Amino acid sequence: MAKILTKTLVIGLSTVAALSVNVSAHADDLDNDKDLRLGCPVTYAQLKSAVTQAAQADTTGLDNDYWAVVVNRSGNVCAVAYSGPTIDSQWLASRQIAAAKAFTANGLSLNLPKGPLSTAQLYGFVQPSPSGGNPLYGLQFGNEQNAKRAYQGDYNAFGTERDPLVGARIGGTITFGGGLALYNGSNVVGGLGLSGDTACADHSTAWRTRTILGMVGPGTDTIPLTNGATPTTGGHPRCPNDTGTQGQATSS
Repeated sequence: MAKILTKTLVIGLSTVAALSVNVSAHADDLDNDKDLRLGCPVTYAQLKSAVTQAAQADTTGLDNDYWAVVVNRSGNVCAVAYSGPTIDSQWLASRQIAAAKAFTANGLSLNLPKGPLSTAQLYGFVQPSPSGGNPLYGLQFGNEQNAKRAYQGDYNAFGTERDPLVGARIGGTITFGGGLALYNGSNVVGGLGLSGDTACADHSTAWRTRTILGMVGPGTDTIPLTNGATPTTGGHPRCPNDTGTQGQATSS
């Protein structure tokens, strides 16, 4: 009798635990649903068309294809697409990097008149400084990406309207080219991240993609290319085949 009661109790507790996990997960989904009610600044079809056009137009870097991710203003992923003909046409690892770039650009950009920061603008100021005092050193370790959430789901749905990233706020902080804020007039409405090529080409093609989407802000979030980006000078390193980089501040 005692064994039966013990077994029944164990089964009962297991059921309660499973229900608690399901309720917690459902609560998280509801939170994400609330955030998604803020809306997505683009549709999947718009993002897919824009990044495909931009990738075809841009020949900088390695001339690779890209993953493109958009987050809404709350930082939730709301659209994921790729520019190549198939899911295997671009680096798989770049999907999560693109999402982190979108999160970073959105999270560090403000409504006008203060304006945007691109991930490219962060590079020089997060490098270790021999004298110390680099104000943004260590920034890249902030807002770590939720890797478990980023990698889950059906691979065959990646880059489609059913991409498992949609609805998730996975975070991430990237401090090289490819992340730009999206604007509707003077207001930030989300972030765009591209990844799949050199950091300069990612920025260049993201710039083209944002222009096609018609969501350009004041245009101050350029990539400041320099031959020797340092904590003192700031800037972003030059990349192979970076002539013709779109959204470039300076070239030296």
